[in-house]
Amino acid sequence: MSIYKYVVVFCILFISCEKNDFHTWQLCDGAELIDDRLSVLSFNRLNGTSINSVSKVIELINPDIIGLQDSFDVGVEIADRFNYCFYGDEETSTAVLSKYSIEVISDSQFKIHLNENNYINFFNIHLPRSPYQPYDIRDTLITTASQAIHQAEQTRGFYVNQLLESINSIDDGMPIVVAGDFNEPSHLDWVYGAENPMQFQFNNDLSPFVVDWPTSNKMFDVGLVDVYRQFFSNPLENPGYTWTPYYNVNEVHDRIDFIYHDQQMDVESVSLIGPDNLSDILILDYESDHRAVFSVFNTTF
Repeated sequence: MSIYKYVVVFCILFISCEKNDFHTWQLCDGAELIDDRLSVLSFNRLNGTSINSVSKVIELINPDIIGLQDSFDVGVEIADRFNYCFYGDEETSTAVLSKYSIEVISDSQFKIHLNENNYINFFNIHLPRSPYQPYDIRDTLITTASQAIHQAEQTRGFYVNQLLESINSIDDGMPIVVAGDFNEPSHLDWVYGAENPMQFQFNNDLSPFVVDWPTSNKMFDVGLVDVYRQFFSNPLENPGYTWTPYYNVNEVHDRIDFIYHDQQMDVESVSLIGPDNLSDILILDYESDHRAVFSVFNTTF
């Protein structure tokens, strides 16, 4: 980062600390969208991995907007390297990087200004990872679907309800996009015949362990659509696992990273990024333990 930018960052940090604000900074010139295509990346980079691992993903797909999780001290370096607008904090997981100007509503809600007249309402979240109910199901700490739903609600329900309150308050007619690591599977995935429900059959019960996961249901109830399942509706044919490209004994693979939208923009494509044949976009020396989700929208709204 240039010396000038470090000075600006320090000044903004000092002012924000004086105001007891979010202790964050935003550096960018801001551009305007020059065509109708807008690309969004949701990426948990895995804290502790190199800045080069993130750089390779960005160099390959050149996303317009990035919802970054496990950002911490790397996010602002990435923004500086690729000339993105940035909002984040070296002490926190989530950061937003954008080619277009960012108006901050809260530490998870933003307006990304595509041009003078149009913007999108963008959210980036990282929900609590522990306790992780699929592992508790595997370890028979949870043995019924109702227990799984209750524990998931206990773990993440408060944060999801805060998110939904913010979404429900939007009445500007502009598109809504939510990206993030939800750390919870989708009710669209744990269905009859799918891998996880079929492998968890306890007490000699022939019924699969189908779970109507609460967070994805809540997103559906406020009118948001899961981009991946919009494109690939059959979880048996396209499980779309984002957790995890690593293969360990007794690992429970699942789809826990999402991009949601309110259907004001058409979806042109959605892809998974990772190191293996379950990834649509392949990066051989990929370092994260999550596959990333990448979607291209048409902004003729």
